[in-house]
Amino acid sequence: MDLREYWEIIVKKRTLIAVVFLVTVLGVTVYSFVATPIYEAFTTVMVRESGTSMQSMLFDGMGGGGRNTAQNYIQIMKSRNILDEVIERVGSEELTSRTLAKIITIQPVQGSDVLQISMQSPNPALAQDVVNTLTDVFINWNRRYQQEDRRTARVFIEAQLESVEEELKIAEERLRSYKEDEGVLAPSQETIAMIERMAKLETSLTEVTVSKEEVAERIIRVRANLSQEDETLVSSTTIAENRFIGEFKSRLADLEIKLASAKERYTDRHPTVVALQAEIADVTSKLAAEVERVIGTETRTLNPIHRELYGTLINLEVEAMALNSREAALLSLIEEYEIELGFVPARELELARLMRDAKVMEELYILLRTRYEEAKITEAMQTADVQVIDDALLPESPVKPRKMLNIAIGMVLGVFLGVGLAFLLEFMDNTLKTKDDVERLLGVPVLGQIPDLNLVDRNGQKKLLQRRKGRGLSA
Repeated sequence: MDLREYWEIIVKKRTLIAVVFLVTVLGVTVYSFVATPIYEAFTTVMVRESGTSMQSMLFDGMGGGGRNTAQNYIQIMKSRNILDEVIERVGSEELTSRTLAKIITIQPVQGSDVLQISMQSPNPALAQDVVNTLTDVFINWNRRYQQEDRRTARVFIEAQLESVEEELKIAEERLRSYKEDEGVLAPSQETIAMIERMAKLETSLTEVTVSKEEVAERIIRVRANLSQEDETLVSSTTIAENRFIGEFKSRLADLEIKLASAKERYTDRHPTVVALQAEIADVTSKLAAEVERVIGTETRTLNPIHRELYGTLINLEVEAMALNSREAALLSLIEEYEIELGFVPARELELARLMRDAKVMEELYILLRTRYEEAKITEAMQTADVQVIDDALLPESPVKPRKMLNIAIGMVLGVFLGVGLAFLLEFMDNTLKTKDDVERLLGVPVLGQIPDLNLVDRNGQKKLLQRRKGRGLSA
């Protein structure tokens, strides 16, 4: 078929096309005017990274919350626990957590840490109330989550502080008793210098030990919370047996040893120290990515709260590995100094060791005391990671239906439906219309055909009328 035949079909079926077009446009118009109006209420909130996690309270440079904070919070806001509390506070009997999750939209604003929360409903007051209540419920949940994290940090540091205080008293008493019994007041200057270096290393080692205990305790707590979510977990054995993780850990241990040695000779701003710190950061980042990959391949589908804990678990696992590497480096250096101290006289060596123990305990006590006061302050802070920018207002005009747009779409749809139906009926019509159809069907030539007399009469009358008009004009 060529374009002319298509056009002939459209002309022949023009009445059908017009009827379908009018019916479609009329139907869309009636629907647009009688449909229930839908209102939309929306609010915007700011998501910011928290800087008061347990890790950051105890040591710098290794803190930080879970990854993809905004995306995790979006899923948590749509979780069943949060939505059930919203429904309870709103007091709506027609809403369920499943239906509410479908009609609430939470989208991040591109290029920012802002989330836009919206809801569409025939009841504008209900939409406004639900959106505002959702932000309140989630901020309260986030505040409780942060508060629990800070409380755990404060309790842990408090327990460590009491233990270190007792050890400091014992170390000071031993040093005093030894000086009185042996009559030795002070070792040589060289021994004192060596003891000071040893004390610094042992102070760093004790800090690492305390941090390891804190991380281990928090891993236990996170895993306990994960187990309550009824999801499979990745064991530490699975992570430890990974070949790539083992290589990263070995590399990290070597770098930590080099860094500790470099800090003995250079300042913290020396190019060698800066380069080693940058390389350690790079290896730590790769280690974190590999741990995340291992955990991600071994777990089932995660619910929103499980995903938040999962990100925290990744950071803790990486921190534990980094602390193990740092501990190994410090132990290696301390062992070297112990060999050098072996050549010092016995009485002087014993005094040096007692002085070292007392100094290490004193520095650790000061460190924990400072952290404890910081933890008390942060625990008293009632802050959250989410802050409301704009509260939802009562919507005054509906967003649906959009009458003019619907009518325009109905007009286009009516044309397509009418033309489509016309072509469909034409192609479904299998009657014989021309002599070509007969020859193609029977395979024999057509010798003659009976003309349509009605068509001939009409054509003859038209010609007669045209002749009479011509004569009248000529006269």
